Amino acid sequence: MDPRRWETIQAAFDQVVELDESSRASRLAALGHTDPALRAAVESLLAADDEASARLAPLEAGFLSEAGTASDPLGLAGRTISHFQVLEPLGAGGMGVVYRAQDTHLGRPVALKFLLPTYNFDPAAKTRFMREGHSAAALDHPNLCTIYEVGESEDGRLFLAMALYPGETLRARLAREEALPVPDALEISRQMAQGLACAHAAGIVHRDLKPGNVMLLPDGTVKILDFGLAKARDQNVSETGVRFGTVSYMAPEQILGQAVDGRADLWAVGVVLYEMLTGRKPFGGEHEVAIAHAILHDEPVSPRTLRAEISPALEDLLLTLLQKDRAERYPATDQLLADLGRVGTAGVSSLRAVRARWRRARRMLAGNRRRVTAVGAALLVGALGYGAIDRSRDDGPGTAARTAIAVLPFQNLSAEGPHAYLAGGLHDEILTQLFKVPALKVIGRTSVMGYSGPDAPPLRQIASELGVGSVVEGSVQVAGERVRVNVQLIDVASEAPVWVEQYDGTLDDAFAFQRDMAQQIVATLGVALSSADRTALTAVPTARVDAYLLFLEGLQYQRRPGFVRGNFEAAQQLYERALVLDPDFALAHAALSRVHGFMYWLRYDMTPARLARQREAAEAALRLAPDLPQARVAMGHVHAVGPADSRAALEEYRVALRGSPNDADAWRWVAQAHRRLGEWDQFSVALEKAVQLDPRNTTLLWDQGGGTYQRMGRYADAVRWFDRALSISPDFHPAAISKGWSYFYSTGRLDTLRAVLSPLLERAGPGRGWSAEHANVLLYERRADSLLQVLAAAQVPVFEAALQFDPRSLYAAWAHQLRGDGVAARAAFDSALVVLDTAIVKFPDDWPVHRARGMALAGLGRRDEARREARWLLECLIYRKDAYLRPGVALGAARILAQAGEASAALDVIEGLLAERSSALSVHALRLDPRLDPIREHPRFKTLLAEYVRS
Repeated sequence: MDPRRWETIQAAFDQVVELDESSRASRLAALGHTDPALRAAVESLLAADDEASARLAPLEAGFLSEAGTASDPLGLAGRTISHFQVLEPLGAGGMGVVYRAQDTHLGRPVALKFLLPTYNFDPAAKTRFMREGHSAAALDHPNLCTIYEVGESEDGRLFLAMALYPGETLRARLAREEALPVPDALEISRQMAQGLACAHAAGIVHRDLKPGNVMLLPDGTVKILDFGLAKARDQNVSETGVRFGTVSYMAPEQILGQAVDGRADLWAVGVVLYEMLTGRKPFGGEHEVAIAHAILHDEPVSPRTLRAEISPALEDLLLTLLQKDRAERYPATDQLLADLGRVGTAGVSSLRAVRARWRRARRMLAGNRRRVTAVGAALLVGALGYGAIDRSRDDGPGTAARTAIAVLPFQNLSAEGPHAYLAGGLHDEILTQLFKVPALKVIGRTSVMGYSGPDAPPLRQIASELGVGSVVEGSVQVAGERVRVNVQLIDVASEAPVWVEQYDGTLDDAFAFQRDMAQQIVATLGVALSSADRTALTAVPTARVDAYLLFLEGLQYQRRPGFVRGNFEAAQQLYERALVLDPDFALAHAALSRVHGFMYWLRYDMTPARLARQREAAEAALRLAPDLPQARVAMGHVHAVGPADSRAALEEYRVALRGSPNDADAWRWVAQAHRRLGEWDQFSVALEKAVQLDPRNTTLLWDQGGGTYQRMGRYADAVRWFDRALSISPDFHPAAISKGWSYFYSTGRLDTLRAVLSPLLERAGPGRGWSAEHANVLLYERRADSLLQVLAAAQVPVFEAALQFDPRSLYAAWAHQLRGDGVAARAAFDSALVVLDTAIVKFPDDWPVHRARGMALAGLGRRDEARREARWLLECLIYRKDAYLRPGVALGAARILAQAGEASAALDVIEGLLAERSSALSVHALRLDPRLDPIREHPRFKTLLAEYVRS
């Protein structure tokens, strides 16, 4: 903008802001007549100020709508918009007005946010508003405002329907108190960071975080409001070139119009925290230009000089958030949350050490090409001579061989955008290449992912925990179509790099980069390769680089945590797009097959068509590349998921290991196949190999380690495996809960399990997570009234997991049975059956559905149908072919038979499984299970309990 033009706008702003409200409205109207662009600019400046915006927006909206008044800006009170009855205005902001309304369909109060009329005729603004709503509606977190709906009224008004919360904004509290107590400020910041973590994980940046957008609920919950300026991370500037956000809380890169990522939101958290602690903003000025200048050039006043009770550690955290170079800030919310938890007890040195670590790493990885060429050449010469002496020797007790290697996650130095996946994709592919080299020991992806970010421990500690002698570190930066990758191989014993390289090129060079890196790493370690190994390392998976990049992006979606359906669907689409570009891309066929298998196994789509697509993709991969390890694993999954042919699956996994002997996942699948076959000795060998290659994979330790030994009735061994998982991740709650169940199965006491569940339930709140576990504990304790209370609060109609499909009403029926209320029990059983009759059409071969349906039928007295379900369970593929799951299937059949009056048949099943000493039939669980009450007094049942009681 021409400086003289800006001076005119600033002068107009200064004149308007000094006027009273009525005069200001008149002056703005006059500006609109004389110079619409000038008026729009002044309005934008006013909207950037919380207090000015709150005072002015209703007046602006009033003269923009003939029907509106200052008290009802848009004239909507009393009207019905879509299925919402508009009641009264609540407030206004830079883009919209919020009304209290009633949802006439669901009978609940809501807040309706309407776009101001000036934007309704701007196609770009309409698009932005709709995108805002859909982005925000996809977020689900206790610290984020819930968006119910985004829509457009018949007369073209765009609106968002949001949850209506009691309480006050943080702006209102600060206006009343100025500075807040330090614990309050930290708690509000912690909850803000938790909400942002959810949004950032979904690719959403708030971009306008400020006290006016933070709601404080009476129960202490903090809600972030108005993702009205949230956009996908790769977009920062509107179609008209206007930057979004409130200047006082804008990060430097946002003011400069550069692309922003989640670190801009963390800057805003820093400004808000500074304001909460000191009662003033860190960057002051009389108007927007002065504030922007201060943000870009001035340092904030030390908060400790303004308030003595601010600790050095808290000041260090705060100043880290307000670093002008975003690379010096917290890179993600998880590190911020960790430090917020420490500031009450940690010394300042601990936080400064964290900052120093990532500054050193950044300087190392961002070295220029000239330095890398000179230093790298010298180091490489030294490495070659060192390797000729002895590349695999240990340097002393506890030091691993140099051929034991960990490739740490590559640091993403790019602004979050369309190529943010590349760092993770290259990291994955280098690991995949190194897995192929038999002479190496390569740590699996899951274990190394725990060492990303600035909180990573020192190199020697990482190496000790992973059992390696060499570590690879790297970074990836994408700017436009240009790519720069820095990578170095470090010898742990000396902590010195033995190979350093910087790759510069375009996105089209991505595959060549990772292939060359893998070869250079192997060469530097002095590993001799067979001709087959060399061929495997140099093989080109596709001639189409664009297809390869789509594959890498799909891989990152597939590997996101949480097993979220949307991530698998996104991965599927990316793989399919890659295959359109290159139908002969075997690696993409194999990955697509695995996605189809996961969609079936996770119950997202259990149709025969999904299984057929899984098989079709695996067969295509094998036809194109018979020796490709990923294709063999994909075909192994075909055998494992559909026909439950574990022997055939095992053979495919073994072939895969011949081509990729260091692949911890392949060893994990081998272990799982042996587990299903009941080959426990072979299972233990494969499990130990998987853990050796992936020692910090808590899911592996919990599920295949502790879970298997628990199912085998080896409770002490199970607890040891659970403890291994918890020693790595103390907050890994599934392991703690499973440990509690092991104590119950071995002792009959539920106190450990209750102690684990109690804080989880308290943190989650009524009706949220862990309801199924809580319901099972209460059922075994026969606390019917408490169980009914938990069920009433539960927010899901069905307790559903990979091995569970139990309607909430089924548990209610059992609770009513315990209370002796047959009428209520029957009504609940009937409600459960309605759900299960629908489910069985969708999941006809799903044994948890048949198990639950048999229990509902038995509870209704429909004994013949119940017996048919029990018979189905005892004849299904899982019962016949899966030694691991067979006890759970059998116990389900025994419960159905007991409830259906078939005592002898139920006892036959129980006795057979007790003879196998299956933990699924722990005598303590049998003794307390109310679902076996119909046979409890049977002499044979009492004899079995006495005979098989375990210490």
